[in-house]
Amino acid sequence: MDKENAEMNAVLEKAESVLTLLPGFQYLYNGKADDSVLEYLLKRGWAIEARDEETVLRAEKAGMDRYDIYYTAPCKDRAIIEANIGKCRFVASDFKEMELINEAAAKILAPGYLEVVGLSVIPEKYDDGKQSGFPIEELPQLSAAARKLRSISIRGCFVQGHTNGLYGESLGRYLRDCYETAKQVTTIIPCGMSYVNACNCMEPLFRTLQSGGKTQEELMTAAGILAKQNQTAFYAKLLVQ
Repeated sequence: MDKENAEMNAVLEKAESVLTLLPGFQYLYNGKADDSVLEYLLKRGWAIEARDEETVLRAEKAGMDRYDIYYTAPCKDRAIIEANIGKCRFVASDFKEMELINEAAAKILAPGYLEVVGLSVIPEKYDDGKQSGFPIEELPQLSAAARKLRSISIRGCFVQGHTNGLYGESLGRYLRDCYETAKQVTTIIPCGMSYVNACNCMEPLFRTLQSGGKTQEELMTAAGILAKQNQTAFYAKLLVQ
């Protein structure tokens, strides 16, 4: 248990150092969430990725805003989805899940209200075949099918990419490509965009920013450009994880 707590603390300390150098971004924690971790996240205004219903419930009980709880677990069944409508943001990685969320929202929400859903999207450039979500090239087909789901609204994007080996300038390019992918989603679906999550980048961010010098400068410049661009485009939450 002590080893586990030490590992969690190390993750949070890395996030703290990264976010200090990346103003305009919010950290999305995706590890084990005990009461002390949730308290830490709340104090810093950070968000959490919930991969099971227990984490959603613990985060809600701790007082976390539903818009900072991102429920990403694949293959959620109908009962779990119905139980968590109004407690979190759902992030869907396949169409069947979108259909189930739509059915639950139609059953539970008052007429005229929509459940906001995010999509897990995989840009071709960073696809190593191991990511879970919608390949960007398949979104035109999804767009046609999604129009039939009248009780949900697509409003967010988790960009799933292979980030091994990214560093400095290439990592900054990844952040910007994540944002460009979200822009593509808004055009193809079409939809709004209230948050954009650059997945799988906390470790490379930490390594780059710890190195200092030119590589740190290149990354901070790219992140700054993205944050400014966001102020004239989506005004979305910019998440890093």
